[in-house]
Amino acid sequence: MLKPRRKPHKVYPNADRYGEDGRRMYSAYDAATATRRHGRRGWVKRIRLAAIVLALVAAALVVIVSALLH
Repeated sequence: MLKPRRKPHKVYPNADRYGEDGRRMYSAYDAATATRRHGRRGWVKRIRLAAIVLALVAAALVVIVSALLH
């Protein structure tokens, strides 16, 4: 007895989530809930930026103070 053919899936950006049998292999939301967006890298970037800004301010102060003393 012939079985009716399955309707083909439309091509979506997340089409790779489905296996050859059409069943869902994983959810697009699994990774979003498992990992944090920025985590530790965000803090490291902020600390680096703050260090660069402080170094520039300190260099400017050194130049200004040395110019006033001479």
